[in-house]
Amino acid sequence: MTAAHQPIQGDAPQERSEALPDGTPLLGDQFTIERALSNGGFGITYLARDNYLDRRVVIKECYPEVFCMREGKKVVVRSDQHKAKYRTIVKMFMREARSIAKMRHPNIVGVHRIFEDNQTAYMVLDLIHGRDLLSIVNDKNKPLPPAQIKEILIKVLDAVDLVHQNDLLHRDISPDNILLDKWGSPFLIDFGAAREEASRETRAVSSVLIVKDGYSPQEFYFAGGKQGPSSDLYALGATFYHLISGVAPPNSQTRMAEFAGKNPDPCEPLAGRFPEYDRAFLEAIDKAMQILPKARIQSAREWLNIINKEGQRVKPLKVNPRFDLNKTLTRLVSETNEYVLNSEPRIPKSQPLELKPAVEKPVKAPGWVQEFNQETGKAPQAGISNLVDTVEEQRAVEKTVAELEARKAARLAAEARKKKWWRLGF
Repeated sequence: MTAAHQPIQGDAPQERSEALPDGTPLLGDQFTIERALSNGGFGITYLARDNYLDRRVVIKECYPEVFCMREGKKVVVRSDQHKAKYRTIVKMFMREARSIAKMRHPNIVGVHRIFEDNQTAYMVLDLIHGRDLLSIVNDKNKPLPPAQIKEILIKVLDAVDLVHQNDLLHRDISPDNILLDKWGSPFLIDFGAAREEASRETRAVSSVLIVKDGYSPQEFYFAGGKQGPSSDLYALGATFYHLISGVAPPNSQTRMAEFAGKNPDPCEPLAGRFPEYDRAFLEAIDKAMQILPKARIQSAREWLNIINKEGQRVKPLKVNPRFDLNKTLTRLVSETNEYVLNSEPRIPKSQPLELKPAVEKPVKAPGWVQEFNQETGKAPQAGISNLVDTVEEQRAVEKTVAELEARKAARLAAEARKKKWWRLGF
């Protein structure tokens, strides 16, 4: 962790910690800093917890230490003359974070959120569990096999190609910015957001914010140096030069000085020194690391075409523009209905309804009739008995007819549903 020295009038300079303390909340209480991971001179990276989703994330803070310093949690500019430059860098940081978030690639770390707090900007990224290439290079006991190194380079080149297609540059490709997860899949992390803008200020600013000796191309060492896709490719080539040879390549400024003096290049080519690799594979890395930008490989696509003869690059699925899902579904339903209508549906045979004759039950005369007969001592009149019989029989007939009508309606409804089912083509 680097630290800046802030002079205090009348006292000796004191060392100030640039990183936020552990346990610091961000964006209200949504995030909590657990610990600082790294400080690159332009930004500070933290391990943090997303308290709303209950998961660990990585948070990168925009902190160009040449222009700013820490007062409590807030980030303030060192002098008024740097205010405009500092705000420009913060805006570029957020704009580039949005651009990265729009890219969808399995080998580019995901950006999930950006926000402003403490008078600076932050981006929230995926936490990748794994090791970076620098730790793998330093581990002499477990070197990566050539086939895996080639596979990693192909995937990273595919990611870099997408970055360049979106008119972006990474500007900080190095072994510590390529992670391998537990399945061995590479992730490109820590884009150098807004560094081009910062490099235009002074040469001193450029050296603090951009340069990584051994990996940065010579144009990164000059204020306002022209940077392009081949600048990223130089850094990527230097990264894999280190991974294969076990030795970091020489400083590009040293190489430039020797080239200007017409002396031999201090960077020894890979081609011809490692027989376990295809010569074309090594020659492509050597070409990407040429001192002059115009002599390098100019695009990630060109590099892929040189080394990826087996066609291992992931190709996007191309959908025929004439393909219309709605029209296709309509056509299929129409063809199905036509087939069904031209076929004889299997209608179940219905058995004729058998009507059972109603069983005549003796009808008991009402109580008042019996009382009248007892009082008068006479038999019930035939007219009354016949009236009672007629009413009860009429009710029985009506009940039977109603039951028959209900059964007929239910049968017709079932047949109608079956015909509709056949027409829809289910």
